[in-house]
Amino acid sequence: MILSLNKIRFGYALSSLLLLVSYILIFSTNRRLQKEKNWIVSNYTLINKMGDIKMAMSEAESNVRGYIINKQSPFLEGFYAARTNLEKLHGEIKQLTKEDSVQSANEERLYSMTKRRLSELSSSILLNQNTSAALRMSTIGAAKLAQADSIYEQMGKMTLLEERLMKGRISKLNKFYSSTEAVTIVSLFMALIAVLYAIFTFNSQYRQKKKANTIADQYRLELESNVKELSDKNTELNELKGIEKLATIGRVSRVVAHEVRNPLTNITLAAEQLRDISCIENDEEGQLLIAIIKRNSSRISQMVADLLNATKFMQLDKQREDINKILDESLDMAKDRLLLQKIQVVKDYSPDLCDVLVDKDRMKLALLNIIVNAIEAMPEEGGVLELATRKTAGKCVVEVRDNGSGMDENTLQHLFEPYFTLKSKGNGLGLTNTQNIILNHKGNIRVQSEKGKGTVFIVSLDLV
Repeated sequence: MILSLNKIRFGYALSSLLLLVSYILIFSTNRRLQKEKNWIVSNYTLINKMGDIKMAMSEAESNVRGYIINKQSPFLEGFYAARTNLEKLHGEIKQLTKEDSVQSANEERLYSMTKRRLSELSSSILLNQNTSAALRMSTIGAAKLAQADSIYEQMGKMTLLEERLMKGRISKLNKFYSSTEAVTIVSLFMALIAVLYAIFTFNSQYRQKKKANTIADQYRLELESNVKELSDKNTELNELKGIEKLATIGRVSRVVAHEVRNPLTNITLAAEQLRDISCIENDEEGQLLIAIIKRNSSRISQMVADLLNATKFMQLDKQREDINKILDESLDMAKDRLLLQKIQVVKDYSPDLCDVLVDKDRMKLALLNIIVNAIEAMPEEGGVLELATRKTAGKCVVEVRDNGSGMDENTLQHLFEPYFTLKSKGNGLGLTNTQNIILNHKGNIRVQSEKGKGTVFIVSLDLV
């Protein structure tokens, strides 16, 4: 697996490197082509400027001759314009040839020759009032025309040199195009190979990963099924333990009740007999002691009765009832406690019919015990009691949640045991009775709690 990942990384790295090289080549080629293009444009521009100088020089010569012959001022204006244009053109050519030493020297020579000829033409204009033939011949004679021809020859020399340079650069540019094209094709071919390699490796790895994910999903589903089955078995086991525990407590309770009630009955009868004895009948202290014996006997008898009622098998009068209505009626029975402690009630009942087959009075008592237990666990202000019902997997589930102090694990283990209580008042039989009612309805009751985070009682009953 690691080797395959390394192959993928190598393929992507190689592809990225080759693509980077290709981009660098393309960038450098563009720069080089731009430079070569600028050189060729410079050659063309310089050749055109040579032609412009030649035309400007011809205009200057023609205007001077025209002025000398015709004595008209427009010829002077044409000469001065041509002279200004020549200065401008020489400045531009000087700028174009600054990186070429040969052409730069040729430009200096041409500029000197042009300057000298323009100076002579200007002098001829100043002397134009002397109209002798000899003077005219001194300006436009064969010697002066030969001087103009030397200027044109220098321009032709510079033009020819520039044309040669341009041809050489064009040839070099064509060769550069060919080599660049070959390098680009090779780099693209290598990049294509690297990309194909990366795609092949990725697809291979993807198929392996997909296969591994399929196997992992199968294992996950099997594990989830096993965990669910184990959870269901654990729930069933806890329910059986609760039923067995309650049955054991019931048997013990009946034995204890039988063993306690017989002597308790004798004690009560004996106390009644003592009350009728003449020596005690008129003794106030004796009557007080007999009253104490009878009161405590009655208390013990009531405790035994409560224990039996909380653990005995019940004869239920089952009817089809709406669990939401039963929950509301149980809540109504505890409304005084809710108002006293300013507890907020939040309901989240299932909108669907949630009918169950129950003994309504006993179920109301069981839910009331849970609600009261939740109320007593919450502070006097800021308490929130949440009641919810829902349908799930053929069961009607009732949840009673509080934001009270919560319970630790040890308290949860002993929560439904008779006489187990953390309250200063109470006999510890309320939740035992609640569990007995739920179990007699073939239901289930669970508790989830964490210290400082509240408690939730979850009651599950069969739907009708």
